[in-house]
Amino acid sequence: MSAFKAANPDAIFEDFIRWHSPGDWEADDDPESSGSTSSNALDINKLKDSWPPRGRLSKRMSEHGNLWRKIWNSSPALPASEQKPLLDPNREGEKVSLFKEFFLFFFVVKQIV
Repeated sequence: MSAFKAANPDAIFEDFIRWHSPGDWEADDDPESSGSTSSNALDINKLKDSWPPRGRLSKRMSEHGNLWRKIWNSSPALPASEQKPLLDPNREGEKVSLFKEFFLFFFVVKQIV
């Protein structure tokens, strides 16, 4: 969320929801856009005319006290490169080594018994 805010400084919560969870964005039905056209230029004009997207948040995301909205309001705009890593590669490597040692020990004991 912080990386999204950093990459899109003018974005609002609804923009993030449309990007991260499209199922929580209910687009308004536009009867004019349902017709099919064969011209590429007309399609580009339709895209320009459809901005900003028309719609609303789903009921789940619109509820009072929504956790996602609280996190959005409290999270800083911080690029992913400046965020604290989720995993420590050294520690994860140690876990793999310990697992391999345990697995080898278990395999040898199993062969003996």
